[in-house]
Amino acid sequence: MLVDLRLVRDWWREDVDYRWVVDAIDARSALDGLRVAVGLCGLAAPIIAVLTVLSPTRPMDSTSRMLLWLLAGIGVVWCARWWLRPWPGETESLVLIAIADVCVTAVCAVSPGYVVRAVGMMMLLIIGIYVSALHSPRVLAVQTVWSLLAAVLLAIPLVRGGDITSAVIMLLGMSAAVIVPPGLQFCYSLLRGEMLSDPLTGLLSRRGLDYHAAIWFSRPAPAPACVLMIDLDRFKAVNDTHGHSAGDEVLISTADRLRRTAPADSIVSRFGGEEFAIIVRLPVDPAAEVADRLRRAVAEPTGAIAVTASIGLAPFPTRSGPTRHDDLVRRTLCSADNAMYRAKQQGGNAIVIAEIRNLSETPG
Repeated sequence: MLVDLRLVRDWWREDVDYRWVVDAIDARSALDGLRVAVGLCGLAAPIIAVLTVLSPTRPMDSTSRMLLWLLAGIGVVWCARWWLRPWPGETESLVLIAIADVCVTAVCAVSPGYVVRAVGMMMLLIIGIYVSALHSPRVLAVQTVWSLLAAVLLAIPLVRGGDITSAVIMLLGMSAAVIVPPGLQFCYSLLRGEMLSDPLTGLLSRRGLDYHAAIWFSRPAPAPACVLMIDLDRFKAVNDTHGHSAGDEVLISTADRLRRTAPADSIVSRFGGEEFAIIVRLPVDPAAEVADRLRRAVAEPTGAIAVTASIGLAPFPTRSGPTRHDDLVRRTLCSADNAMYRAKQQGGNAIVIAEIRNLSETPG
């Protein structure tokens, strides 16, 4: 197979955190420039509409000319929105995409001649590239289907007029919409996965935890969830006694055990060093049972090396007011981290639940 089908499946199921992508671009001070560029690209449609009305080959009927003037006005307003307002939220972005798709297609349908339609098809492709960078595969699929249907409908008059060559050329050009935006988005998905993963263990990195937690907690009514902060006890002694290669093997083995033992829908990450963080979508008591299974799994020897873990557990509080989900995640991680340090102060191999009760066990 040219592409592992599991990668394609994971890409199709992926939830893209629109806000995270926008914030990442903004953090590099590139958002304003990109906003201006999007507005400039959108300006092509109203310019084409005006030039078509003023050209010698303009539509003969007044209804088509009035529609082109209307589309030109909508296009100017669309561009002004990008230039004069902040970057849109996810819902507004989808609305703007829909308006752009409809307007470009309408301008192509009303304008006579192959050239305008060819340029319009290119603009639909550009819209698809925008969608591939910021929205989910399912949104891109809808936009791609729209583009292909538009190409077919616009090719029909050419075929009826006997210009089959132009129709075929336009359809072949539009086939890029089936390949380029999905291909780009698939590559984005692979690169994002690499960027959000820990290279040693294959778990999510701290940034990956933030990314996937943001997607989960941005949902309207997320289920109860808890954070487990897990730190290997006296891990420095493993590196000092057995060497860093052995320490890496312990980290890899621990990561595999955490991945296998945690519930299937958990968010499992290596938070840094010998510290791991897991978000389990469970209330406190079932989460505490999971924490104990994780503690016992970590304590199983890796070859001749045995380590234990201190675990801090903190439930996510119920959101009230305008609290941002990323602030909520950060505060809960901090609470679980403090509970984990209390577990270490008890001698390790212990579980402490933040602000609720204390569970601890001695080795063996």
